[in-house]
Amino acid sequence: MEFDGWVLDMGRRELTGADGVAVSLSTSEFLLLEAFVRRPGLVLSREQLLDLTKGRAADAFDRSIDNQVSRLRRKVETDPRNPALIKTVWGSGYSFAADVRDLP
Repeated sequence: MEFDGWVLDMGRRELTGADGVAVSLSTSEFLLLEAFVRRPGLVLSREQLLDLTKGRAADAFDRSIDNQVSRLRRKVETDPRNPALIKTVWGSGYSFAADVRDLP
């Protein structure tokens, strides 16, 4: 799948930038990015993201997904402090704002 100059190879679990350089992703980061690219434009709650990436429900104080989003932003965003791809939707969760297309 391609978005904003990035290519995410689902089979290889590899993310490659426009410069052709592969970016290392942990399993959690890959699963989170996969959840986002498969659902662009949708607002996904923390609970939904935990279910999609970990297969478990969140408790009321679970902020682990916030840490994972922060780590992923540092890898894919031009300016992680002002994210353009992974948007925070206050009170609701996160949304992937890039146009995503399948590659042949």
